[in-house]
Amino acid sequence: MTKVVLPSQTVHVDTPTGVDPVWYEKLKQVEAFMNLFSEINFATMTTGHTFRWNATTRKFTAGV
Repeated sequence: MTKVVLPSQTVHVDTPTGVDPVWYEKLKQVEAFMNLFSEINFATMTTGHTFRWNATTRKFTAGV
């Protein structure tokens, strides 16, 4: 698992020339992580289940 370390509070996200490159890279990492959740069907999860990939639905589903 990759740990995303955000820039300090003194580094502004928006600069006169656009988004700060350091922030841009970090936001892209967060975006990639968040996109993983679209492939998980949380409705099928219960205690003790693990994730299994379903190639037909292209989502992770609950498994034992």
